[in-house]
Amino acid sequence: MDSSGRDFDQGAPSALTVHSYSDPAEISREWWESLSHPSAYLGFDWLRARSATIHGKPRFIGVAGPDGEALLGAPAFLTDSSSHPAYDPARFLGMADLPEEDIAAEPGAAAALARLRGRLEDRASGPSVVSGSPGRMGGVSYAGALSPEGRRDALGLAAAELERQAEAASAELVCWVYVIEDADGTADTVLRERGYTRVSVGADCHLPITWDSFDGYLRGFGAKRRRSIQREVRAFTEAGVTVERHGVEALDRELAGLELQWRRKYDRKADLEATVSDYRELREHVGDAMTVFVARRQGRALGFVTFIEDGPVWWARFPGFDYSAGSEDIYLYFNLVFYHPIRVAIGEGISSISYSMGSYETKCSRGCSPRHLLAYVRTADDASLAADLEVADRVQHRRFDRIARAHTHRGRG
Repeated sequence: MDSSGRDFDQGAPSALTVHSYSDPAEISREWWESLSHPSAYLGFDWLRARSATIHGKPRFIGVAGPDGEALLGAPAFLTDSSSHPAYDPARFLGMADLPEEDIAAEPGAAAALARLRGRLEDRASGPSVVSGSPGRMGGVSYAGALSPEGRRDALGLAAAELERQAEAASAELVCWVYVIEDADGTADTVLRERGYTRVSVGADCHLPITWDSFDGYLRGFGAKRRRSIQREVRAFTEAGVTVERHGVEALDRELAGLELQWRRKYDRKADLEATVSDYRELREHVGDAMTVFVARRQGRALGFVTFIEDGPVWWARFPGFDYSAGSEDIYLYFNLVFYHPIRVAIGEGISSISYSMGSYETKCSRGCSPRHLLAYVRTADDASLAADLEVADRVQHRRFDRIARAHTHRGRG
């Protein structure tokens, strides 16, 4: 443990201690991995490999018991306008991707969002304290044997420490981000009692694997969509494209170039050498936990997609595509990201695939269901900000309810 630990008397037989780490490498892997993680994104190896991609200053929080045992862990960062946009509240709370039809359907939403975005723009250069994990996923890791009361006490200490650090850094906002809705009742209760407002900032596109064959997957769709999928699979096969499964060692300079094409398409920062360096970090720290599917034709890589393997759950991560290779004509995206991995997942008894945020209509049209990803934003002394965030939350729920209804699939087996 580092020298930043402080004791807090909780009326328990012995004091708890909270620690803050400015470098994840300072944390004992054994200590962190003794906790139960809500997803692979909170695992030590993923955090070591990817924390630098947030471009923030680490402020990892650990709460220890009377004998130094791990009770709670939460990754956090001091971020600003130079950080990854998914971890800068001035950008992710603006929710620029909200459809106009959902805004118009919610009374007062247009005015509330205009106020919210104006306030965020005013403070765009200021720092914030954000608890979340690389990859747009958050949550809290607890000791498996910790009681509900113990969880509340430990999380209260962790939240108080991040709030203290925010004050010391003159950070206006403290946020706990990308928490799957209903996944952590302790966090929901403790943070809201401490004056945080809960707001949906997106959704994780979740695909339960409930079929015993790919034909079973197809039967979950109406006739028109089923014929469309069959046509897309046929076009891919007839084009002579094959998909190979590899480990993390497949991430090389060739695939980095494809990832850059994907990033540039969506106006995301992209640098070849930085991407190759990120791959080295993944090889060093994540290793066997990552699967890479690569689509090739005549030896040339046309695209790839990565998954983190977390027991029976797969978490889809970054892809890459060669957009000059006629990828739309052969339905590269659908075959590489969905159809081929789904076949493999069915064969291996995988229970679900998480397809993360974005492209909601497209992902849900292929079987996914949206799970809200929440941000808890400290608004204890700002009732107007809380009110505008609550309106934004209603718009998000309206949006994803609409998408889910539009893509409800018949038959799940």
